Amino acid sequence: MFTPYLEVCDSAGSSTVRIQGSCCSVRCLADQEFQVVSMIGERIGTVWKKWPGYSEDCNMDHEHFGLDVPQNLSVTTKVLLLAATFLLNHMFFEMS
Repeated sequence: MFTPYLEVCDSAGSSTVRIQGSCCSVRCLADQEFQVVSMIGERIGTVWKKWPGYSEDCNMDHEHFGLDVPQNLSVTTKVLLLAATFLLNHMFFEMS
């Protein structure tokens, strides 16, 4: 299995923060938590994924994602982290 690791860069291509996760062999059927880390290694937030289970009624499997970061983080970095959360979902959790 791969360990999720993303470097989030600004429009100039400079790294602003990193998203780091742990290696998990059951990536779809479990809750996951990823650390948002500054470029100096300080933990500044969390991206999380909750799996509520498979719904027989709707024949669907879905997850809930969240982003917990400090309020004083720049708006640009928050937007980049939100976009990175979508990319994280696509790269590590979508099976189709």
